[in-house]
Amino acid sequence: MSYPIFNTFVNRIKSDLLKKNITPNHYTVWEDTEINATGLEINIDLSESSNCVSDVTINFDWDKFREVSCARQVPGMEKHPLLNSKNIDDSIDIHPSMDVEVTWNLNQHAILLDHGVSGDQNRLDRATAWMDAINKRINEVLPADYIISRWHIEVDGDHEGRYLSTMSLISYFQFTLTNQGDLTEILDFVSKRLQLILVRSNRVIQIAESSLKTLAA
Repeated sequence: MSYPIFNTFVNRIKSDLLKKNITPNHYTVWEDTEINATGLEINIDLSESSNCVSDVTINFDWDKFREVSCARQVPGMEKHPLLNSKNIDDSIDIHPSMDVEVTWNLNQHAILLDHGVSGDQNRLDRATAWMDAINKRINEVLPADYIISRWHIEVDGDHEGRYLSTMSLISYFQFTLTNQGDLTEILDFVSKRLQLILVRSNRVIQIAESSLKTLAA
């Protein structure tokens, strides 16, 4: 299936990151024909710049229905392949929006190696305290009234007992693409949203680092 509008979003995002000297580990554009969806996944390695966050992954999700609705509102899109498809329901009328999922993978070794923390319960307690400290400040950056955030954790074990092998903070954003005059305005809006996501992502990293320092004090 063809997604020319979403492809322009992908190209703009790549261009914006390049201008900011951000080089992701990978860009992955995926498509799932069974659910008529597509998306872009970006992973940025932070191992050289942060001791607390190993990497951040940003997913931009899109689908056929948003592509069609966006094409209908943008001037000059009369020849869009999906608008001329016999398989498209003319009754499709949704507000096109972009779903964005951002995942910050915390470096669990920052806890395991800090101050000689060892033992089953000590490591779990310290990880829990770190997450609690982040939670107390995260609303400054990710307001709960319009951004949904949650933790994903995985527990593993070694000769000293259990510890959190995975600590990931996941947030879900959504921004609408209505009320834009043309494709250029939409692309400029996408650039502004990307900038906002990057700024907030950087603040989350700062909060993770300062929260761990507070625990160590």
